[in-house]
Amino acid sequence: MLPLVGDNSYYLELYSRYRRDRNSVPADWCVYFETLDGGEAPTGRPDALAGMLVDAFRRSGHLEADLDPLGFFPRRRLASLARLRESAREQGAAEARYDYAGQRLTGGLDALLQSLEAAYTGPCTLQATHIDDEDARDWLFAEYEQTMAAPLDAAALERACEAVALVDEFEKFVMTKHPTKKRFGAEGSEGSVVLLRELLRHAAGAGCAEAVMGGMHRGRLATLATVLGKPPAMLLAEIAGHDLTDGRPDYTGDVPYHLGHAAELSFDGAALKVALAPHPSHLGVVAPVAAGLTRARRRDKAAADAVCILLHTDAAFSGQGLIAELMQLSGLDGYGVGGSIHIVVNNQIGFTTMPSEGRTATYCTDIGKMVGAPVLHVNGDDPTALVRAAAVAFAWRRAFGRDVIIDLVCYRRNGHNELDEPRFTQPAMWQRIDIHRPLGAALAESLAAQDEAAAQRVGETAASFRHALADAFAGIGNARPNMVNRFQQGWEERVCTGEAGLLNPVRTGMPADRLRALARATTAIPADIAPHPKVRQFYEARAEAIGKGEAINFATAEALAFATLLAEGRSVRLSGQDCVRGTFTQRHLRVHDLASERSAMPLAEAASAGARIEAINSPLSEYGVLAFEYGHSLDNPDDLVIWEAQFGDFLNGAQIAVDQFIVSAEAKWQIMSGLVALLPHGLEGQGPDHSSARIERLLQLCANGNIVVANPSTPANYFHLLRRQLHAPWRKPLFVIAPKSLLRARAGISALADFAGDTHFLPFIADPAARSGKSRGVILCSGKIYYDLVQARNEEGLAEDVAIHRVEQLYPLDIAAISREISTLQGNGPVVWCQEEPLNQGAWAFVRDALGAAGVPARIEAVGRPATPVPAGGSIDRHTAEQNELVRRALALAMEELAT
Repeated sequence: MLPLVGDNSYYLELYSRYRRDRNSVPADWCVYFETLDGGEAPTGRPDALAGMLVDAFRRSGHLEADLDPLGFFPRRRLASLARLRESAREQGAAEARYDYAGQRLTGGLDALLQSLEAAYTGPCTLQATHIDDEDARDWLFAEYEQTMAAPLDAAALERACEAVALVDEFEKFVMTKHPTKKRFGAEGSEGSVVLLRELLRHAAGAGCAEAVMGGMHRGRLATLATVLGKPPAMLLAEIAGHDLTDGRPDYTGDVPYHLGHAAELSFDGAALKVALAPHPSHLGVVAPVAAGLTRARRRDKAAADAVCILLHTDAAFSGQGLIAELMQLSGLDGYGVGGSIHIVVNNQIGFTTMPSEGRTATYCTDIGKMVGAPVLHVNGDDPTALVRAAAVAFAWRRAFGRDVIIDLVCYRRNGHNELDEPRFTQPAMWQRIDIHRPLGAALAESLAAQDEAAAQRVGETAASFRHALADAFAGIGNARPNMVNRFQQGWEERVCTGEAGLLNPVRTGMPADRLRALARATTAIPADIAPHPKVRQFYEARAEAIGKGEAINFATAEALAFATLLAEGRSVRLSGQDCVRGTFTQRHLRVHDLASERSAMPLAEAASAGARIEAINSPLSEYGVLAFEYGHSLDNPDDLVIWEAQFGDFLNGAQIAVDQFIVSAEAKWQIMSGLVALLPHGLEGQGPDHSSARIERLLQLCANGNIVVANPSTPANYFHLLRRQLHAPWRKPLFVIAPKSLLRARAGISALADFAGDTHFLPFIADPAARSGKSRGVILCSGKIYYDLVQARNEEGLAEDVAIHRVEQLYPLDIAAISREISTLQGNGPVVWCQEEPLNQGAWAFVRDALGAAGVPARIEAVGRPATPVPAGGSIDRHTAEQNELVRRALALAMEELAT
């Protein structure tokens, strides 16, 4: 009979095989495994029983753990563990060889049973058998068991008691001064502050330079005050509702429990920068934003680690699909952050929804199992368990660079917020809460009994903090807007600007010889790469076009923009679904060898020292990836960060990231971003889906120069648009209504001269025909319909009669240029706005209102498809007929041949 010792993953695999087919494992093992399925435990075989005990508790002990501080949800008792316990107690002191805590031990079964129960069925437990990596799983069990068995450092217990005492002081103070304010207090979840302080201490001790945190409402104010050191006067002024925006229309501010903070902390002499990202009420979205920022910090600060700590609540963690998206990103090369530490503040309720109503899974954290993230479940009222859980979580992250989850089981002493009455819907639960002793009081009493001197020190620290709060409250009237903490560091040279500033020309042209040299370097495929013949032809055609200086298409213009920025020492990051090749086979950034599948990225040859290009095929995610890329864009104002939607309407799936961060973060939190979103757009008879980038939705979100929305119709203008993102003195998110059919249209080309010299992005391109002074009609348009209009106009011999002007930047509109061109109109007819989109969509309503508000002295008439609830139809014949008709109507109306 083999002893059950050694690599426990081996036995887990045997057991899995046994469950599938008993005949697939040796007969002796069937005896052992029968116990797990309801049979009798083996007697007289201590080695076998010891191994079974260890395996069983590692696998199932978490189900019996004492996690609920309230004792409201009954603890489970497993029959399989009960049988093993009974057998172990019967054999008592019988010695057995077994593998536990990373060591081969010999001792009594009763002692082993006590160790296992203490480690796995007490106030802290580990759920990790779902980890597929055997070495990592065994390492984790050993680390956890050693940590749980080791005596707790007295200083750690004192730190935990101090953390809770400070939280109590803060919450009591704010409750007294502002009893009717929402503060989403930490009462009941004070353990989250203990966890945070311990994790930050571990990070500092491990030499991490920075921690990036994405938080939540619950306990946020107390965390700012007691962990991150936000000045109490400023925090209390914000809670009181003082206006710290200086009345600026472009700076709205936000409620205090949404605001971010940057601080530098010290732990035993080790410094740690901490950046707490601001967040909206759509709390989940901050997690990928913080993760994206962490990746950027880790990449650019190569000598130092940055750790990502994300806080969630139970209902959101299990209920929001964004968490699954983020988890899938965690192990991918283009998105890894060295392992995020997730703290799930498990209130055991979501607003008024109980766990049985809110999820099917056993735990709120079960979503993490799909990526092999270990879960530490911990009772929020046990400081010893909290300290140990933090130690194990950080050790795992440091050893393996993978995500880890801490399920902090706690409760809410108040309702969802302080103004809510939870007893309406959960009277039994709150009866328990009402009589449950607060953690602070219990800890103070316990510490005093164990170490009177430590208890006195904690009391003195709490009293000092109480006095500091009182002094700060007395001085909140002195808080000023320029005292507001800036979450974003290193962006001081970027100017804040509105619509007028965004219209100022920014020189982005390059010498033609330099463009040709870069083209030669970035179109040379390495000699040891034999690509697909069409890919080689693609690169040869690109080199030829730039060499001749003509017929440069959109994809080549984009590559030139990337190459010039890389040559200037600026990094470029592009991610999105299938973006490396390009959805429309237009990009081919990475060239693959047909035989070996080795690959190369010729464009990287343009990069000067320190610059890099990242081109990443993202998973099938929009919400998570766009939020991640937005976070990435917050780090370095000299990086070009681009997210490409496979089709423009894929932005629909990420609308929360757009609304809550991208278009509003500067107004709410004074955070800048130069993120670029490429949104392929165009009605081409391919059906309602994947036709529209929903221009109308984007334009509804425009105000005070918050973003740029552009629809470039030439490759050169696209080139300048991308380069302007980094050469302008400002930074704004840019939404590009990107081409589809224009990528290969013969008309959609530019000459090299349009990229060279003093050239720059043109927000408005006037028709040269208007300069003759003979034009009797004016058409304004945006995007690819321009080429249809020009072709039809020329075919009808109206080249000198109708001027067709292109609005290349929809927001902010160049009203002055539009007014100037309209003023040259010879006749008295209307100015025609022509679009291919239905008239209840596209840019029409925005342009109409903008020109009207600016007092443009002209009658504006619109031509487009009739209003519909879908962006486009599904018939190519119907599409073509509609397109021809609206072009005809636009020209006729411009010539006043149609009555309207």
